[in-house]
Amino acid sequence: MSAPPAVAPRETLPPRTPAVAAPRGAVAVAAAGCGLLAGRPLLVEVARPAPVLIALFGGLLMVSLAWPGRRASVRQPVGALALGIAAFAVGRLLSAGAAVPAATAFAVGINTLAAVAEEAFFRRLVYGALLAGGPGVAVVGSALLFAAVHVSVYGLWVLPIDLAAGLLLSWQRQATGSWTVPALTHAVANLLVVL
Repeated sequence: MSAPPAVAPRETLPPRTPAVAAPRGAVAVAAAGCGLLAGRPLLVEVARPAPVLIALFGGLLMVSLAWPGRRASVRQPVGALALGIAAFAVGRLLSAGAAVPAATAFAVGINTLAAVAEEAFFRRLVYGALLAGGPGVAVVGSALLFAAVHVSVYGLWVLPIDLAAGLLLSWQRQATGSWTVPALTHAVANLLVVL
């Protein structure tokens, strides 16, 4: 009786990464998202602002959430969240003389959608793509892009303020391992502006 033939071990290939998760895909999606965010003034000038903003932020949120990424465990979110909200509250108190837009349901809704969409984009998709360069690159890079896209909307004077905000939000992402903590902080910060 002869022994059964030995079965050659199958070569296991690494799992295929979807094309959209490839580094070049991440760069293309990040560039397109930043271009659309920076182009907001032109977009709302050629069309009705409400539908354009809802489509822009809704689309940005959907693409960012659909983007493949590692699932992270959230670490100590309460302290980072409290620190972030406190920083934005102090900033709001210091700028109490600034004009406040009308607190309509639309203003509250679009500002909240914008905050969550921007954080999903900058602190999930962009941060995740830059993380290959290390946490410092991810924190600073996502903060710089965040600040840069706001210049076309608010002017060059806002660059240092938005860079500081972006660094705080990116630090929260690094400290907690989650994009949802900076999203909540950003939403509260935007509400502080309209309420």
